[in-house]
Amino acid sequence: MKNKPRKATSKRVAELAGVSQTTVSFVLNNVESANISEETRRRVLEAARKLDYVPDMAARSLASGRSTNIALVIAQPHPQVFVDEFIPNILTGIHQVTRARGFRILVELVEDGTNADVYTSLFRGKEIAGMVVQFNVPSDNDVNQVVNYAMEGLPIVSLSDVHPEVHSASINKLGGVRQVVKHLVKLGHRRIGCISYAPAKTNPHADDRLHVYRRVLETAGIEYDSSLVRYGAFDPETGYEAMQSLLKEASLPTALYAMNDVMAFGAITAIQEHGLTVPHDIAVVGFDDIRLARYTTPPLTTVYEPDVDHGRIAAEMLIDLIQGKTPAQKHIQLATRLVIRQSCGAYLRA
Repeated sequence: MKNKPRKATSKRVAELAGVSQTTVSFVLNNVESANISEETRRRVLEAARKLDYVPDMAARSLASGRSTNIALVIAQPHPQVFVDEFIPNILTGIHQVTRARGFRILVELVEDGTNADVYTSLFRGKEIAGMVVQFNVPSDNDVNQVVNYAMEGLPIVSLSDVHPEVHSASINKLGGVRQVVKHLVKLGHRRIGCISYAPAKTNPHADDRLHVYRRVLETAGIEYDSSLVRYGAFDPETGYEAMQSLLKEASLPTALYAMNDVMAFGAITAIQEHGLTVPHDIAVVGFDDIRLARYTTPPLTTVYEPDVDHGRIAAEMLIDLIQGKTPAQKHIQLATRLVIRQSCGAYLRA
């Protein structure tokens, strides 16, 4: 009868690495104050790998006095969560940090006011060490809970700037809108249509983008024309339907700004089915620069958002707060970048 293989333990890791079990604990729990040399750290990690040692998460939590989980709480309707790459990219950035610093991610969805006590249950149940929050259209209850917990000193980072007391990492999306509309104006367009991703007065972020669109036009001496505005709902189907509606106008737009790339995809299809071409008849720009944007016909001009960096910076800020460190900045805003491809027609004017 074969002997069962010995279970990998921190004691065996310590013996193989030639260090104490305390040192093993410090290395595997990423205790930065322990001043472990890089050589010792390398030996411990190599020994753990050879023995296929996986630290017990509950034991790690007990040893450190806190959970090793952080939560990503997403307060937006479920159909919007995975319609484009924003949340997957945010998760990628967060995971890059949590994997390196010994934490795990819990994802919680708060939709249409349901499960609104998730903030309380996660913190009071000591299920998490800290929280990253993503708000689409936050309710007063959402914001109040997050602000109150942040003021209590609990580690919270928002992916948008919701309140001075809440640490945040955000993206300057309105700056990206200015870039897009100014670019189309510079190309000589005067009738620039817009497809919003939400009906008027239902989403403050969409309303803000529409306001910037209007202001840039008016600053350029172009009168705002509400007949050139349509309202979609994030997905390509609504972009297609909105563009079909615009194509029924007596005077067609010569350019279109869609508030996200997937609605721009639907709009391009509608234009082409109407017997028109992009960009010769109607120029099209999107927003987000998702991976498929460069593979449309023609490739889509759009605005790049550093979503992976966004998630990474938010996670780094959060773990600093968890570990009692003060982040260098309380509010960080990342810049966008206009990515010019063929769909806007800039190459025709070069």
